[in-house]
Amino acid sequence: MDEFSRAAFREREARLIKKRRVFILHLSVYVMTNIFLFVVWLMTGAGYPWFIFPLGGWAIGLVAHFVAALLLSDPDDIVMERELRRHDDRATYS
Repeated sequence: MDEFSRAAFREREARLIKKRRVFILHLSVYVMTNIFLFVVWLMTGAGYPWFIFPLGGWAIGLVAHFVAALLLSDPDDIVMERELRRHDDRATYS
């Protein structure tokens, strides 16, 4: 593997780490905000559970973020993996 390939691989790994960290930040803000809304609901008499609407609506966005950040592959990553496999195949047969 040449220096350019190594640099591209490191850049790809850095992007994946950043995606994971941004998702974890989004998840922690979601949890803290919804705990706050739940406490407000409890302190105001615990009547109709209105806090479930922002909780559910935001959960849809959180699931979409999870899928986009951690499950879907970036087209650049697909090309990079294909090139790495091709390089490994050439090294094996040489």
